[in-house]
Formats: sequence, C-alpha cells, structure tokens
Amino acid sequence: MATLGAVGDIAFHSGIRDFLQVEGMDWPFAAAQPVLDRADILFGNFEFPFLPPDFPQDRLDPAAALSVVPGPEGAAALREAGFDFLNLAANHILDAGTLGFEHTRSCLREAGICTGGVGFSQEEARGLQVVESGGLTFGFLCYVEDGNWTLGATNPGPAYYTLETVLEDVERHRGDVDVLVVSIHADLEFEPTPAPARIANSRRIAAAGARILLEHHPHVPQGIEMVDGSLIAYSLGNFVFGVHTDSYVGRHLPHSGESFVLLIDVDAGGVRSFDRVPCLIGQPPLERPRVLEGSEREQLAAYYAQLDAWLQDEAFVRETWRRRVRAMLSTYIRRAAERDVEEVLDELVGRIALVAENRSWLDEVMAMGRERWATVGEPDPHHRPNYRFQTRKAPADE
Repeated sequence: MATLGAVGDIAFHSGIRDFLQVEGMDWPFAAAQPVLDRADILFGNFEFPFLPPDFPQDRLDPAAALSVVPGPEGAAALREAGFDFLNLAANHILDAGTLGFEHTRSCLREAGICTGGVGFSQEEARGLQVVESGGLTFGFLCYVEDGNWTLGATNPGPAYYTLETVLEDVERHRGDVDVLVVSIHADLEFEPTPAPARIANSRRIAAAGARILLEHHPHVPQGIEMVDGSLIAYSLGNFVFGVHTDSYVGRHLPHSGESFVLLIDVDAGGVRSFDRVPCLIGQPPLERPRVLEGSEREQLAAYYAQLDAWLQDEAFVRETWRRRVRAMLSTYIRRAAERDVEEVLDELVGRIALVAENRSWLDEVMAMGRERWATVGEPDPHHRPNYRFQTRKAPADE
C-alpha cells in the first residue's frame, strides 16, 4: 500500500516574492506541510517555468508567465516540500521558449524531482516516467491540450493531448507498472464542471487501464469520481498561486482560491480510498494554501461533494458547457468585428479552427447550429427553404 498525494497548479508568483525573501523558500508550502507529508509520492502541476539566468532580456515576452525565483532555489524548495513528480505539460511551459522548458526540467531533475510531459520530440514528451514507493511502481503519462499559448507548436515542447494518443500510450504501458497515472492539462477555465467530451474521454481512458487521472488547467476545483476502480479528478484547482494578486484569476474568486490536497491510497489492485483535504489560498500578504478546520472545512467539503454530484447530472453538465460556449462565441464575434478581414484570417480563424482547446467549443457551436436547423419541421409550401432564417438588416442597409 502507498499513498499518492496530488495538488493543483504551483507557481512562484509575484504575490509571494517578498515573503520568499524574508521567510524563506519553504514559506508557500508551510501551512499545508503536515498534510503533504502524509503522501508517499507527491504530485503537482508546475505552471510557471523558471527563467534561465542568461536569457536575453530584450527577447523576453512581457506577457510571459514565469517563476519569480531562480530555478535551482525553486526546485530545491519543491523537493524539500516533498514533491516527487511534477507535470510540465502545461500551457505556459514554452513562455520562455525552448530555453525555458529545458532549464526548468534540468533544475527539477537536479533537485531529485521526476518530471514528465515535455521533450525535444513528441516521442520523448510522451514517455512513461516511473516512480517507486512502498513496493509499488507508479507510471506517469502527461499531456496538455493544444491551446492559445501553444498554437499547434510541434517540437520541442509538451506532449499534446488527444484521446487517440492517450489511449495508445495507456494500452502500451498499462502492463509496465503497478499503477498507471495519466495527467491532463485541458479544457476551458473557471467552470464548475468539465466539458461533456472531457468526461466521456476520461472515462474511456480509465476503462483502457489508467488507474488514476489527475487533471488541471481550469484554475478552480472540479469533481472527483470513481469509475470501475479508477479515480478521475477532473480539476485539482490552484495550490500555490496568486489568485488574489493575479487579476485574471482573481476575477473568479472565491472558487479560484479554493484548493485541496488529494490523498489516494493505492495497492497493486488499484485505488482503495481517497481523502480530499480542503484548503484555502489566503489573501495577501498570506497568499498561500492553508488547511481548513471546523465549519470552514465542512462548508468547503460540502461544496466539493456538490461538484462530485454534478458530474452525474448530464443535463447540468451540458447546460453549463453550452452557457460557456455561447460566451466564447460572443467574444470571438466581437473580436472579429474589431478587425479587418486580413487580421481575422491572421489572428482568429486558425486559432479557432485549428487549436484543440477552441475546436472543442466550436464543435459544440456546430452541434447547436444543427439542432436549430433541424427544428424547422414540415416544409413550408409558401416560401423558399431559407425563409425561416430571415436576417435582420443592419442600420446602414435599411
């Protein structure tokens, strides 16, 4: 028997810079350390890469999301906190280019932390990474959904998530280790439930032989379910993250600040039980996760139970997804209206049609359109077929 611990997004962000200098590099983890110590193997998603010390400042992307500490110091702090494995297949891993991902992986490995999900080829990035504890071998496969930060980049970089790719890798490696763990960084952000397709795909991956699926990227917690002995955690949320100092994530408080440590008891037969320990990321200056107690713990645990229940409510999941899809469509229509045709072709068409994260909601738009199209009923003997879709004239056309 061994306990796999898992937490969500970890970022040495600007909101904790001063505390790191005064309190030390262990400060971000200290309030949750007793719970982290319960894990035999500790997993996390490392969100912001380290910047190489010789990186040319004039080539630095001002919008890049990067760790504010030197790589060796940050990696040592993560190892001291107990992390054994970190996913690097995330949407910001290339924010400092190939140099950044290579430096980040090197620093973590030198600190004794196993990493997965990146490489100089897709074959390397998709490689199985093995960690042993309690006489059990845990194999990790890590992927990121192609999105607006990667735009279809091939190599070097992260392993890209498609259902076919993951199923192929799971089938190849399920007999190589005692416990196969799949890490997926995917889906639209800040929703309480996953996209319907991600639920269906995750269940297929579990059925193919993955015993544990650890998923992240939405920046808020989502539910957990057991499927035929496999555990699927649809979003681990944030852990060490500037949810109050980062305006983008902060717009989605309180849920972006709600966190947990997931402790999964596993033996050679699979998952035996799990414990989700509620945490909360405090407001500045104490912007770090703390373990909740008493009524605070009970209240957040009840919300997490609701997230679990929503996974089984297909109508709620679908309507939540479609509400977000409508919002995405509205956003891109507005963006297109602000640009000329050439800019739309350069900036938007490829992004929407070719990038996996956007294709997922565009597919739903097409499904909604087909449903609307099919509601016409019997043919109208008085009009041409497209009469039912009379468009409103713009003021300039009237």
